[in-house]
Amino acid sequence: MKAGKDPARSRNAAVESARAFAALMSRRRHRAFLWVVGAVGLFSAASTGFLVWEVRTVQSSLAAAQVATDRLQAEMDRHRRPSAEELDDIRKHTAAARVAAGTPVWSVAEHLPLMGPPLRSARGLSVAADEMATGVLPEAVRLHQMFASGQMVHHGRVDLRRFAAATNLLGKVHRQLTGIETGLHGLPGSTAVGRLDLARQRLSGRVARLADSVLEAEATTRLLMPLLGASGPRHYFLAFQNNAEARGTGGLVGTFGILTADRGRITLHDFASDDMLPRTTTPVANFGPTFDRRYGAAESAQGLANSNLSAHFPYAAQIWVGLWQRHTGQRLDGAIATDPVGLARVLKATGPVRLPDGKRLTAENTVELTESTLYASYSNIERKRFLVQVAQSVATALLHRHHDSVALLHALRQNATDGRLRVWSRDAPTESALEEAGLAGDVPERTGPFAYLVVNNSAGNKMDYHLRRSLTYELGPCAGGTRSSVVRIRLTNAAPAAGLPALVALRSDDPRRSHVPGSTSIWLSLYASSGARFTGGTLDGRRLLLSSTEERGHPVFGTQLELLPGQTREVDIRLLEQASDRPPVVPLQPLARPQTTKVRIQPCVK
Repeated sequence: MKAGKDPARSRNAAVESARAFAALMSRRRHRAFLWVVGAVGLFSAASTGFLVWEVRTVQSSLAAAQVATDRLQAEMDRHRRPSAEELDDIRKHTAAARVAAGTPVWSVAEHLPLMGPPLRSARGLSVAADEMATGVLPEAVRLHQMFASGQMVHHGRVDLRRFAAATNLLGKVHRQLTGIETGLHGLPGSTAVGRLDLARQRLSGRVARLADSVLEAEATTRLLMPLLGASGPRHYFLAFQNNAEARGTGGLVGTFGILTADRGRITLHDFASDDMLPRTTTPVANFGPTFDRRYGAAESAQGLANSNLSAHFPYAAQIWVGLWQRHTGQRLDGAIATDPVGLARVLKATGPVRLPDGKRLTAENTVELTESTLYASYSNIERKRFLVQVAQSVATALLHRHHDSVALLHALRQNATDGRLRVWSRDAPTESALEEAGLAGDVPERTGPFAYLVVNNSAGNKMDYHLRRSLTYELGPCAGGTRSSVVRIRLTNAAPAAGLPALVALRSDDPRRSHVPGSTSIWLSLYASSGARFTGGTLDGRRLLLSSTEERGHPVFGTQLELLPGQTREVDIRLLEQASDRPPVVPLQPLARPQTTKVRIQPCVK
């Protein structure tokens, strides 16, 4: 599954450095050094005794370094500033291991047929440990403290100098990790000591992944500079999606505002509910005939209500800025979207906020309040006014209240990873960078296994707060350039059979006909692998024919489903896909409840 990336990865790269370093110095792995002791019979008695002492020194030093690293990591996890003594303690132990593995006796033994490979590998691991301790780890601590100390956002301004410094520091750490990675690749591939070989392989993998993570974090912090108006003002449409009424990118845009960034200073203004941005008589964006065939009848490019039926966020974003420009004449530079789950995570960092009516909005009650209980006590007009106040209050807390910058970055990372923070830029190079950073919310035009479940609410109600989703993607064996696959989808309406507010349970899709209270209607779409063919489907075990369209190079198979309260419906879609050894990608639509996903794959054998 594709995971998203975001600015908070810089902080997590720091903590991951400590974790990778701790993994290097696992006591269990370094028991492999004891094997070397049994092979020193080729030396003289004096040399043997000295080498045994050196091996034990390496083992004990690295074990002690592990203990010290665990302490440092625990301090960083608690957002505390590690002391200089803790770093010095780690460096002292890794230096001792490196010195012990670099003596003349050790060097001579490395050229012996049996002992050479494991000793060379042990010395290489000691060198890697010392380079991590003296190079990477101190910089990781500096990076962590750069975000942990002071305010990243203070009095409505983002500290761009701190972001620039973090970018440079991340570049330095990446170069150091690349050097360590090169050294590890130069060690013997096999030493006949299984644990030693496994330690090298695992460390190489960890260092490589950490290097990738740091490189991504560097790219993201570099990307933030133009987005935050480092060279001049930038204006963005800020959408708050209510995923109690599902749309392709998450939820109906119920509230919006305009965000202006000018050399790091952030202002939020023109907050309004969706009915303040009128529909247009003609489309405000043109995405071609494929888009028109799929969404034209719903007038998706003419109003907010159906603007984000497609799961491809750049489409929705361009419609939003087009609607705003048609209404006000102002040309925006991009669009940003979040939802109540995303706001709740931000409130974990900022702390609760007090709304004008006295209600206390917290990380724990935001989602249920805005997507469920609010409908029982407010009229539609009052509810929209209340949601505007929620957006304004959270924005004020974010920009002007003292809060933990590390916790805020962690919240932003979570939101970006599961699609609750999306950004589109009119500037093509910036948009390309957003795609690389995993913030663009695009449906990728790619080959290989792909299964993206997208639901749109067709009933005009707010029942999707109660929707439960699960998807199982079963990829069969390859034969003759193809493979048979099955996508099993389960949708459950977990709403109660009685007691739902009228605004939640209404059926504006068919108001003249009587419906079971708590029922809803869902437009289900499956974006499948490029080139996949539909070979059959069932709904609750009975044969099902699906509509077939195309979007972004993917066949899209769909159907309309009625869900009664408490009912679970299962859709099985059988596909004939092109054989591929690429890993499956299963994006997740950000709704109120997370999707349960399983992937079972029988790999293609060439």
